[in-house]
Amino acid sequence: MGLGRALFFGFVAMFPGAILALFGWLIIGSPDTWESSQYLVCYGPFFGSIFVGFWLGNKNQTDVELE
Repeated sequence: MGLGRALFFGFVAMFPGAILALFGWLIIGSPDTWESSQYLVCYGPFFGSIFVGFWLGNKNQTDVELE
C-alpha cells in the first residue's frame, strides 16, 4: 500500500509541478535560447514537486486503525 500510494502521489504532483515550472519559465522572461541557468528554474519545481509528492505518499500513518 505504501509504495503504490507514494507512486500515485508522485504522479499527481507532476501537474502542479509542471504549472510551477511554466510560471518559473515565464518569470525569467521565456527566453528563446536554452541556457544552463534555466535547469534549476524549469526542472527544479517539476522534479521537486514529484519528490515531495512521493515523500508524502510514502510517510507511514501510525494513527490509522482498521476495524
